[in-house]
Amino acid sequence: MSTPQPLRGRRVVDLSQYIAGAVCGQVLADYGAEVVKVEPPGGDPSRALAGSRFGSSYFRAYNTGKTAVALDLRAPGDRARLDELLAGADAVVLNFGRRTRERLRLDAAALHAQHPGLVVTVVSAYGADDPRTCFDSIAQAVSGFAVLNADEQGRPSIAAGYPTDVFSGLHAATATAMALLDPQRAPALEIDVPMIEVAMASLTGPASLLAADEAAFTAGQGNRDAATAPSNVYECRDGHCYVYAGLDKHWALLRPLVNGPDAPAPQRITDRAKFDAAVETWTRRHTVAEVDERMRELGIPAGPVRDPVAALTATAAERPGAVVAREPGGEAVPQYPVSFSGHRPHRRPAPARPQRATVIPEETAR
Repeated sequence: MSTPQPLRGRRVVDLSQYIAGAVCGQVLADYGAEVVKVEPPGGDPSRALAGSRFGSSYFRAYNTGKTAVALDLRAPGDRARLDELLAGADAVVLNFGRRTRERLRLDAAALHAQHPGLVVTVVSAYGADDPRTCFDSIAQAVSGFAVLNADEQGRPSIAAGYPTDVFSGLHAATATAMALLDPQRAPALEIDVPMIEVAMASLTGPASLLAADEAAFTAGQGNRDAATAPSNVYECRDGHCYVYAGLDKHWALLRPLVNGPDAPAPQRITDRAKFDAAVETWTRRHTVAEVDERMRELGIPAGPVRDPVAALTATAAERPGAVVAREPGGEAVPQYPVSFSGHRPHRRPAPARPQRATVIPEETAR
């Protein structure tokens, strides 16, 4: 069975760097688009980040399914070659700041003047017209998420994994795909994906509504769930396990096991430490596997706290083909996390670092 390829025959020029724009191009490639990654002569800066013998894990994670060409956009000849690419393209993805886009004549007005039908997707910081720049960690801080993610001492905390970048890329991909597939789309379309708005929609959604309704919020309390109790990471004899027992139906099942008091949800939330202590007194007497098995028997959501190696090993055993696949030479290729009747879109590895092009490679020209 083939997976859906509604973007087959569409070309997307990916001018972005690092993660957010790269995720956008990657997802468009998953659904059939031909995605050409344009890199500076030294390569996308993410190629220099940490990785393995196969190269940067950051670049390889978010650039599958693309071809690549190296162009110096400040050089007239290379800029002309970029315009050749754009002339045959349906969309372009950028995450340069406003001043850089204007300096390179890559702002929407300049692009549409030369390529009127081009969908221009900009992953911006605070809006395409705002000159400020942003990184994932800044968006987490500015959006309020770092406060909602604070540790138990109240110190704001930034989450690993670049969630704002990834969510921004997914929103950009969805918006770009919908525009490309809309037969009645407006001409000279610019799609603006501000990271600050994505962070507030995807990471702080309920808190943003509470702030709007009552000018209030609940600060983070470490690993505790903000809306229920007891739900936390608990120490076991040989590691840690997350037990989500804060809903009334789950606490009713766990309470007799841990000798906890019968208390309504508001009281459990107010006295979180007391209820956490009751749960952890029990978990400390058991291994992670024993806690996980007992929670499963009771129907209480729970799971072991794993490191990435253990998580990969366990998930690959439970779901063959998930997370990564191996190339014949041993290189791991990240897999699309959605399947269609058991089949996933085929992902080619991220492209090798391109050499400075003197002509547009045949496979990227139309």
